[in-house]
Amino acid sequence: MAAEKKGSHTWSILTGKDKRCFVTGRTSGLQKHHIFYGRGRREISDKNGFWVWLTAEEHLAGLGGLHAHPGKGLDLVLKCICQRKYEEKYGREEWMKILGQNYIQLDREEAEERQEEMEAMTQERGRRAYEDYAMDTYGTIPENGCWLCQYEAQFRVSREQMVCVHGKEDGFWLEELEDAFVDW
Repeated sequence: MAAEKKGSHTWSILTGKDKRCFVTGRTSGLQKHHIFYGRGRREISDKNGFWVWLTAEEHLAGLGGLHAHPGKGLDLVLKCICQRKYEEKYGREEWMKILGQNYIQLDREEAEERQEEMEAMTQERGRRAYEDYAMDTYGTIPENGCWLCQYEAQFRVSREQMVCVHGKEDGFWLEELEDAFVDW
């Protein structure tokens, strides 16, 4: 994948010089997608390697690609992935100097805190009470009932929902669900 180097017109922070669609892996019919575009951001994307190759179907608005849904779906996921990759080396402060906006809605530490909060509240008051609390406080119920899955979903290119791998070892809520199905 990508080497330790700041990007350029010919090098992507996410894929290096690998010329294949970031989503499908295809190597033909590719278009360069600047992850940040508009208001001088294409230049920032070129300078820092904030771009990926995409097929026309994944890219173009007229074909239902990410430009048909700006700020959502694949467009937002690519922004989150790019930010996380940049921050691994340079940190959040440097990121904010370049783009001035945080695209990662839920940081890992916050996800872990919410996970602990969920376990404690669910044990005390029940799952439904926590779901009501989560909607009121955070505006969402976490994917798979797991805040760590919610954190990881920000960086998932696939449109498919993933199976939680956190609950079996770290939490009790999946075991509760399994017990409910035994009686079924």
